Amino acid sequence: MTTRVQNARAQSVASRPTEKAPAARPAAKPKAGFLRDELSTGKGRAHRSAAQRTVGAGAAAAQGSDVQAAFERRIAALELAVAKGVPGAREELEAVRRDRDGIGSAIADLEAKLAANEDPKAWEGVTPKSRARAEQADVRAQLQRQLSAVKDLGVKVSKMNAKERQDLQNFFRLAKEDPAAFKRFVESQAPGAPRAEGPGSATPTQAPAPVGSSAPADAPPGIQAAIAFGLSQLGAPYVGGASPFRFGTPGDGNTYQQEGQRAHLSPKGVIGYDCSGLMVTMLKKAGIDISRFPNSRLMKKNLPEVPKDQLRPGDLLVKNGHVSMYLGDGKMIESVPGGVRVTSAKPYLDDPAYSGHRPG
Repeated sequence: MTTRVQNARAQSVASRPTEKAPAARPAAKPKAGFLRDELSTGKGRAHRSAAQRTVGAGAAAAQGSDVQAAFERRIAALELAVAKGVPGAREELEAVRRDRDGIGSAIADLEAKLAANEDPKAWEGVTPKSRARAEQADVRAQLQRQLSAVKDLGVKVSKMNAKERQDLQNFFRLAKEDPAAFKRFVESQAPGAPRAEGPGSATPTQAPAPVGSSAPADAPPGIQAAIAFGLSQLGAPYVGGASPFRFGTPGDGNTYQQEGQRAHLSPKGVIGYDCSGLMVTMLKKAGIDISRFPNSRLMKKNLPEVPKDQLRPGDLLVKNGHVSMYLGDGKMIESVPGGVRVTSAKPYLDDPAYSGHRPG
């Protein structure tokens, strides 16, 4: 396949939404010669099916009009609310206009890709012609399905309230910032997927510890157990300090926001932590209960301080607003917006805002 064909394929989104019912009229009637060429490749049935699944031009245009009309109705209603002085209406109007522009940009992008796919020059280097036409039909079908899905989403977004919109934004942010956690969340929602149950239970898709990661052999047995548990949670999502699920219990799918901080999703059925929630949960595995100090400020204030050059595995590096656990050999484990991770402790060891504390 030529570079141009690969580019056409690469531009299509990886996900394939549920297909809509076939349109009554296909976008273009294939020539008889094309079908004969397809049959000669042995792929005629598959390629004809792909072509038949594409959304007709008339149906796509009507669907696009539905998206525009849905946003126009919502905007008109909000403009009336602004005129009447309804609290919060102006902010909601601005958010809906941003959504309209974002959906419109996505639709325009897919329509441009569809137009580029129909350019004969994009396929002129692919031989035989039967192969070029068949692959062009495949790309067309993918792009049409994506366009249909974006337009469906647009109608739904136009009707969302402020909380639903925030939940959707956090869902997409989880996909961008923590792909592993997003993958676990999607898998947990599949029909028949096992669900995590009860405090401390782990999802079947929990990321394993990296090769070579293990609790230090010279640490006390309890601390080894705590660190081993923390390593088993690598990749678990960050759920935020306002979440009631931050101590390692399966989330409910809602978004929680602490004052002055960004909102975070607690994925339904998926275990997550904030920084202090991870420390409390890990230390329980060592038989050390610091749940009476459920945040970094209380830990810094109440746990005995130790010099940084005397830190042992299991000690905490704490500042007001964040906490991590020292693992030894210059490494630490923490929960951050990207998820639970092991990283170098040097930045915290060098930062005077952080102090060392011994939990037990």
